[in-house]
Amino acid sequence: MLDETGKALDLFFNPRNAGPLEAADAVGTAGSLEVGDAIRLMLRIEAGRVAEARFLAFGGAHAIACGSALTVLVTGLDLAAARAVTPEEIEAAVGGLPAPRRPAAARAWSALQIALAAYEGRTFVAPEPAPVPAPAAAPVRLLAPKHDSQPRIVRDVPLAPAEEARLIAEVIESVRPRLRADGGDVTLVAVEGSKVRVHLTGACSGCQLAALTLGGLQKRLADTLGRPIRVIPEEKRPLVSIAGAR
Repeated sequence: MLDETGKALDLFFNPRNAGPLEAADAVGTAGSLEVGDAIRLMLRIEAGRVAEARFLAFGGAHAIACGSALTVLVTGLDLAAARAVTPEEIEAAVGGLPAPRRPAAARAWSALQIALAAYEGRTFVAPEPAPVPAPAAAPVRLLAPKHDSQPRIVRDVPLAPAEEARLIAEVIESVRPRLRADGGDVTLVAVEGSKVRVHLTGACSGCQLAALTLGGLQKRLADTLGRPIRVIPEEKRPLVSIAGAR
């Protein structure tokens, strides 16, 4: 299960070293762009060490978290140590992965090995991924945060209800592109005092990723509004309503 309140959440919403690397010395791409689940790792190498590492992820939350963790792991390592990094170390760096998501760590590792092999004039053939057993059928349930998120800074003067409604809508809209890239989405249902009710769809509903999504969204809202906030998932999507009373 993803570490929904710590490493994976942080690496997903605040990815390290994401983006292209100009004049990279080594580049490795693993996965399939056609399928939509791939990672590209770019390295700048100086004096036999990884001086800088950046990544591009074409996929969902787990690909982003693994790419982010990998760049942190290898930066500063000599090439032998970088080559020795394992998929298990990448998985541990994101706080663990459920079995169906472990290929994300394996793809990140393959991208690293491909990049290093190309730099050293070798050929690397990624191993065939182990088959992932289908999970046992289970009733779908939405995993909600158990406690309100506390803001980093509490506002001395509360915001007007209309301003809060605008900020809540902006925060939700800001996270939707990444969720859509993972096959999911989130929409605002209602604001009732400190409770923000949302509707999750697709890959974001009924699994560990739901808790990851809700926990990160809740923290962002609390910091933006400057007061405690609880995000609550709704099974059905009624009309949006906003009640400003606190």
